Amino acid sequence: MLSDRDRRILADLERQFEPPAPDVPFPTVAVLCILLFLAVPLVMLLFSWPGLLITVDAFAVAVAYVMIRRYRGRRS
Repeated sequence: MLSDRDRRILADLERQFEPPAPDVPFPTVAVLCILLFLAVPLVMLLFSWPGLLITVDAFAVAVAYVMIRRYRGRRS
């Protein structure tokens, strides 16, 4: 059984050693780049140039969407 003083000391210690909340967002753009790098050979093999153009366009739209959301999130 702990006294009230000991409980307060333990609670203070637990608060001090809690990890801080991360301010760094998930690296979505880096993950999208990796997925594009992995998808290009397969898409090129299966669908040739038209499929590659559609894939790169979808990649550009996804990156633009992520960047716009991050910009709007910081503004407001």
